[in-house]
Amino acid sequence: MAQILKRILRKAKEPKVLVSLFLASIMVFSVLGFMMSYQMEDNTIEREYNGYKFTQLYNGIQIEVNNQKISLNYFPEQLEGINISSAVKVVLDNSQVIAITYDGDSEYKEFFAEQQFELNNKLEKIDKYVMPGIVDNTDFEQITQIDCRNATPTLPVILFQEGVLTNITFNNNCVIINIGNINDAYRVGDLLFYHMAGIME
Repeated sequence: MAQILKRILRKAKEPKVLVSLFLASIMVFSVLGFMMSYQMEDNTIEREYNGYKFTQLYNGIQIEVNNQKISLNYFPEQLEGINISSAVKVVLDNSQVIAITYDGDSEYKEFFAEQQFELNNKLEKIDKYVMPGIVDNTDFEQITQIDCRNATPTLPVILFQEGVLTNITFNNNCVIINIGNINDAYRVGDLLFYHMAGIME
């Protein structure tokens, strides 16, 4: 065993090995340096949409609304392909308070709960408010039970549920969002914020 260890140590001192280690450390530190510099403001990319300025960050994008910095995942242009009716736009634009609920039996329930939480935090910054709920609160008694039957003109409901395809429909003051895949939960979450903030028309 001692012989093998000596041989490894002797080999590590060879010029080829030392040069390889030196080059590898340079590459690692170069990547780390690039990642750190990318986060600095001088290296951020700015874009504009509908009079609003967006800053591209290493982990998403940022926009300033009401002197509040808000982090999002997608630029508005990336979401224009999602079909949303004029009736839904009117509801989102005019509502000061909106109930957001989701199907707790869905495989995507964690992602729906995350969007509910994120929208609550973001909308609060622009003086709009979320009443969080869940469709069936049998196992979550501390959460209000809310579904489309609770929707009214003064308190519309947004319902996240799993679907074959991602689409947004509207019925009796209830915005029904069918999510076909996990990534679409993030896309639709950003879309809802943009419409409620008046950034997308």
